[in-house]
Order: sequence, then structure tokens, then C-alpha cells
Amino acid sequence: MPKPDSARTDSSRTAEPAATDLPLPERGGFAQGDAVMHPAHGVGRVTGESSATVGGENLELVHFAFGEGRLLLRVPRAKVIANGIRRLAGGELIAEALAVLSTAPRGAVRGITWARRAAELQAKLNSGDPRKVAEVLRDLGRNVNNPERSFSERQIFEAALERLAVEIAAVENITREAAVAKIAERVPVAPTPVAAAA
Repeated sequence: MPKPDSARTDSSRTAEPAATDLPLPERGGFAQGDAVMHPAHGVGRVTGESSATVGGENLELVHFAFGEGRLLLRVPRAKVIANGIRRLAGGELIAEALAVLSTAPRGAVRGITWARRAAELQAKLNSGDPRKVAEVLRDLGRNVNNPERSFSERQIFEAALERLAVEIAAVENITREAAVAKIAERVPVAPTPVAAAA
């Protein structure tokens, strides 16, 4: 886990930022302070922009902070979209994701191994699309009370729950717990407690 205030450039080569940060213009759809969503790191904010020379090429880097500033990324502007970073979903997209949760779950197709299904679910999770993340929750939620479900299935389910909950919380300006409760109205998010014998 990165140390607080650590910074990482999302590029294969290390880049040294210019001595002075450049002002962040309204280019590429992002402005300083904008809330964004990263498919793996969740909700974050644009914190600035700088330039760097990497292998003789001058790059414009957009700075993002995730996890209350514990993770800082500098991403070349040309690769922001390719890295799956986008603005937070609007209320309409969140409503569509919540509607997906209320639809009938799709079971596993016969003959498909769990490894292949897990890869498909992980691809949906990494898409960053809240509707696809909701599909993962919906399809795995039907199995939440199964004590024999695999560790990897629980991990994918919990990651989907976290990603959808934090985005709902950010968009609707509510707590994460309130967002989880909203999801729980449509799909089980925790095993049902077994009633104690009388």
C-alpha cells in the first residue's frame, strides 16, 4: 500500500515533473477540484497538472488524488481515458445502475469454468461503468448466503459493492453506509443471520 503523500506516475517510465506546476486549464474535460472515478482506485479528485520530459518527449500530466490523498497518480493527459478515469456518474446513470440491481440475476452458463466467469466479472468491474458493476453485484448477490462460495467470488462481490457504494455516496452526497443500505434494498449484501434455536 502506498505511503501517505506518495506519488506514482501511471506510465512505464519514471517522469520527473517540471519545477513549477502549470495552471490546469479546462482541457480534456477535467478541471482542478473535479471529482473523478478510477476503475480500481474509486472516487478521487483532480489536484493539478504539470509537465515532464520522458525519453525526450514532453508530456502533460494530470494529477489525481484517491483515498483521501493517500494515493497520488500523475497520468499523461493522452492516457487518462485509456486508464478508465472519468467524471463521476450523473444521477441518471446511478438510477440506471440501481435499476439493474432490481432485475433477475443471470446464473453461470453451463460448461464455463469459474476462472473464466471470474475473468468476465472482473472485466465488468474494471470497466468503471456503474451499470456493469451493478450486474456483478446482482449476479453474485444471489449466492451471498452460500457458505461454500469461493474466496475469489467473495472478493469480487465485495470489490463491486465498495465501488458502487462510494460512487453513489459521492454523487448523492450521502455516507458510504447509506449508499450500502440503498443497494441492500435491492440485492443482499451480507449473509442473512441464522435464527438461534429456541
